Amino acid sequence: MSHVESKNPLRFAGTGALWLVAVAAVVSAPGVALPQDEFPTTAGEARRFYEGRVDEWTDGPAEMIMTVEEREIWGELEDTAQKERFIQWFWDRRDDDLRDRQHPFKEGFYVRVASANERFSGFPRGWRSDRGRVWIVLGRPDGIRSSGLRNEIWIYNTYGGILRSSSVMGQMEVGFVQVDTAGWEVAGGFGPGAWPAYVLQAFDIVNRAVIQHPTLEWK
Repeated sequence: MSHVESKNPLRFAGTGALWLVAVAAVVSAPGVALPQDEFPTTAGEARRFYEGRVDEWTDGPAEMIMTVEEREIWGELEDTAQKERFIQWFWDRRDDDLRDRQHPFKEGFYVRVASANERFSGFPRGWRSDRGRVWIVLGRPDGIRSSGLRNEIWIYNTYGGILRSSSVMGQMEVGFVQVDTAGWEVAGGFGPGAWPAYVLQAFDIVNRAVIQHPTLEWK
């Protein structure tokens, strides 16, 4: 299995255990379970459903694209009004142009969430599944190949469509293994259910790279 290129042009802060533990916590413990019938399969429905649950917003898929610093801020918020302001600030940081009402990244995010909910119907379902999480954070793979009856490999040339226009990072492969008739798990981690460090590193790189306004401070 390939790994993230060591000469990556994008730098990520918080090297070592801090970001690794934080991202691992997100992919392995996504929070309070939502009812299984509440996995919207269109982008508009997904946006309205998850954005409409302000107090439980980090129990939804947006949690997996938050930085360590953003999680720390969220943990200190005291009421719904503050959380509403935080959510707006969170998306503003990722908006390529704050002067208009369009938000390509947010729109694309909920397209991927809805697609994951529709594509991955096993257990865990949709965005909670390992394949769903990789699909949402890294984007649609450039290629998929089977390696045996219960193995699947996703091939990324530039972390899917997320960073395609801005950076060529070299090829990376993410492997999955079918653990039962209903579910697939990411392969290569140290121990059952563990995520490989190179995938967590890729998540961290992408989640930081998509922030368009890093100097837009929380107030």
